Amino acid sequence: MAGRRDWVDVDMDGLRKILERRGKELAVYELVQNSWDENVTKVEVTITRPENGRSELVVTDDSPEGFRDLSDSYTMFAESYKKADPDKRGAFNLGEKYVLALCDEATITTTTGRVTFDSDGRRFTAKVKRERGSEFRGSMRLKVSEWEQMCAAATKLIPPVPTFFNGIEITPRKPLRAWKATLPTVKSDAEGNLRPTERQTTLSINGVLPGETAMLYEMGIPVVEIKAKYHVSVGQKVPLNIDRDNVTPAYLKTIYVELLNHSQDMIGKEDANEDWVRKAASDPRCSDEAIKTVLDLRFGENRVGYDPSDIGSNREAVSKNWTLVTGGSMSAGEWENAKRAGGIEPAGKLFPTNHGSKVPDTVYRRDEWTPEMLAYATFVEQVSPSLVGRKVTVEYIRDNQMVCGQFFGTHFAVNLAKHSVDDWQENVELMLHELAHSVVRSNDHLVHQFYETVGRLGAKLALLAVEQPSLFEEVLRVTVG
Repeated sequence: MAGRRDWVDVDMDGLRKILERRGKELAVYELVQNSWDENVTKVEVTITRPENGRSELVVTDDSPEGFRDLSDSYTMFAESYKKADPDKRGAFNLGEKYVLALCDEATITTTTGRVTFDSDGRRFTAKVKRERGSEFRGSMRLKVSEWEQMCAAATKLIPPVPTFFNGIEITPRKPLRAWKATLPTVKSDAEGNLRPTERQTTLSINGVLPGETAMLYEMGIPVVEIKAKYHVSVGQKVPLNIDRDNVTPAYLKTIYVELLNHSQDMIGKEDANEDWVRKAASDPRCSDEAIKTVLDLRFGENRVGYDPSDIGSNREAVSKNWTLVTGGSMSAGEWENAKRAGGIEPAGKLFPTNHGSKVPDTVYRRDEWTPEMLAYATFVEQVSPSLVGRKVTVEYIRDNQMVCGQFFGTHFAVNLAKHSVDDWQENVELMLHELAHSVVRSNDHLVHQFYETVGRLGAKLALLAVEQPSLFEEVLRVTVG
């Protein structure tokens, strides 16, 4: 099978053109991640400002063993010890080859020798070596704008060990929050084939600094741009595509769910409708606390779901300044999660207007009435003929599922579970409210005729107090004494 080694040639210029579309900062990321994967305590990166269109890129570390196998630096897809270790960043053994494709010439010097890449090809010498660690040195074609982009990219790293860029240590970023999660990853089997698996790891989040875009990090290396409020760093190998620039939609959704579940107390109203929040809130793994927080931010704490079985209840809720959440306001997944968490009730449950044949839990006999109850009922009987042209009587009930007042033809029921007859201002408001319903013959609070009627009845009641004050004497006796 040795002859198969010659089956494929690699056009390095062609590979460089492909890689340049991804951005030359990948050279920094690939080399730094290789250093971080070793037993290092310090990494140094230098990129000189371009002169005559060229820069020098140097990356050194202090790993005691140095570069494990120099042949890995130029052998594409060679078996890598990292494939079996989810705590290492690489898997395909492509990083150094990508960097070499971006260089016109380069050297890699380590504890076992040096390999040189230039116009004459590739050559190895054991005479030049380092006592510890490795050094990559390469000459790159760079524009000033590309150099600036590479410099900016270096500052986005989240180093696990002291890492210096152009002589200045990259500022460590303290996570805002960290937690354990079981996430998909990849690991090689006994034959060296990469297999998907799941494994517990640490997730952490960092703030997005001015000028930055939120990124998904693989152990401190930014790998995929995400549309989220925070940077998210995964503490194990991320199942990236071969270009190491994307993940599957399913994996990204898992990240969003974890992010929402563990940062729901850190998001604001402006975040609640963001795509990442909507995706996470639609997933069955979204926690009850997270979906309730999202609902609070989007609709407020006073919210009800549209109830087609009790149309009047929807209008009743709106008239009480509650937010009516209609079907199209949330995805099917969001609705399922909201109902599971008890985060939203139908309007008919909180503001029922269609009681049908429901019998109140308690109906008070007249001999059970208090003096305040009797005074109110008498008052309604006395003033109603002047207000609506007929005598209206009152009964008293108690039922937590019914509204505070309900009109039934010639009388209305006062629900003591929702209304206290001790407050006479509220008594008068309730009477005018229910009498207006009897006039317009509708339980709809949002029609203009209803409000006109309430105003007209209020005006009549005011004139009645002036013209027939005797009708109010019993009220004054009970309330004033």
